[in-house]
Amino acid sequence: MIYTITQLKLHTQLYLRLCIFLLQILRRVYGPTQKRGRRRPRRNIKPYSLYNEPNIAEGIKIKRSGWAGRIIRMEEERIPKKVLNRNFHTTRPVGRPRTRWADVVQRDALQLLEIRGWERRAEIRDEWRRLMRKAKAWKGL
Repeated sequence: MIYTITQLKLHTQLYLRLCIFLLQILRRVYGPTQKRGRRRPRRNIKPYSLYNEPNIAEGIKIKRSGWAGRIIRMEEERIPKKVLNRNFHTTRPVGRPRTRWADVVQRDALQLLEIRGWERRAEIRDEWRRLMRKAKAWKGL
């Protein structure tokens, strides 16, 4: 797995494209199924169960959560910490607000780690490391 993608903000559309691409590759590798003499393409989740490897997107989410924990523990003078905590006072466009990186990390923490208030938990390094290991084990990473 390429770990340089951890800073990438994984949008929903990109996540879906990544999952679809992986599914297409797995269908090609494992080939069609055959029942009663008829060949049919593999559908839905079956190729994932044959592959026995974790989903790429889940790995990216876990690595992003680990990086967020590092940012929370940084000193206040560091640039990543300033960017995460800073409130930019500019006019915002009309409509739905754009999703911030912290919002995505919060959603990932709720989905993967099943916790709320990830900032408080991430300040304690040992607890955050334990949660990351638990998430990796649960997802098979």
